[in-house]
Amino acid sequence: MIRRNSCKLRKKEVKGMTLIELILVVAIIAVLASIAYPSYQQHVLKAHRIAALSDLAKVQLELERNYHGSYVSAAQAVLPGGVCNFCSLDQEQFELSVSSALTSYTITARAKGSQTKDECASNTYSELTLNNIGQHTPSNCWQ
Repeated sequence: MIRRNSCKLRKKEVKGMTLIELILVVAIIAVLASIAYPSYQQHVLKAHRIAALSDLAKVQLELERNYHGSYVSAAQAVLPGGVCNFCSLDQEQFELSVSSALTSYTITARAKGSQTKDECASNTYSELTLNNIGQHTPSNCWQ
């Protein structure tokens, strides 16, 4: 008869992580998240600002295209009821408006919500503007 060594059969390999290893992994993830999250927030604010700048330019092109002797009628055609149908900006971040006269206009994107914390060259702003002669404010946000 063949004898088996029963001691070897009962020996099992333990697989898993210790509590210290788990705490170490969680701590590393927390440090990385605390560094990355503020950068992500700044990136999101900048993306909203760039979308607003793009929409200001789109509205300007539409105003010029719809101009027939008066920018007042062109503004009413472009933003009927104050709503921009072709704009891509987030309504929770910016409010778009046009103040127009017979021969001039100013398009304004007013920051609201979390967008009020956005900074251009270390300066906060409350609104982005573009007028009929191409002047834009604040100039450091348009770069």
